[in-house]
Amino acid sequence: MIALTGACSEAGAQARCPELIRLRSAAVEASKPITRALMSSRCDAYISASLAWSAVVDYARDHQDVCDVSNRLLSDLEKYHLDSVTARINVCAGRPVRPFPADVVLQ
Repeated sequence: MIALTGACSEAGAQARCPELIRLRSAAVEASKPITRALMSSRCDAYISASLAWSAVVDYARDHQDVCDVSNRLLSDLEKYHLDSVTARINVCAGRPVRPFPADVVLQ
C-alpha cells in the first residue's frame, strides 16, 4: 500500500481531486494491521477497511477523467479493495488474514 502513496501525489491530481486523496488516506489508515484485539473488534476493523477501499474505487471510477486516474492506478486500487475483502472474509470467519503457505514435504 505504500506504493500507492506516491501514485496519486502529482500536483495536478491533488489540486483537482482532494477527495480522492482524502479517501485513499482514510483507506490506508483503516488498513493498518490489528494484532491484539478481540475477534469482534478485529472483524469490525476489517469491515471498515474493505468499505474504505470500496469508497476509493467507486470515487476513482466515477471521477477517472476529472481526476486523471490511469487504468493502472484504477487496477491497483481494485486490487487493494479485493485484498481487503479477502482479509475481511478470513478474519471474520476466524481464519488468519492470509492462509499459511503449503507444507513442503521432502521425499
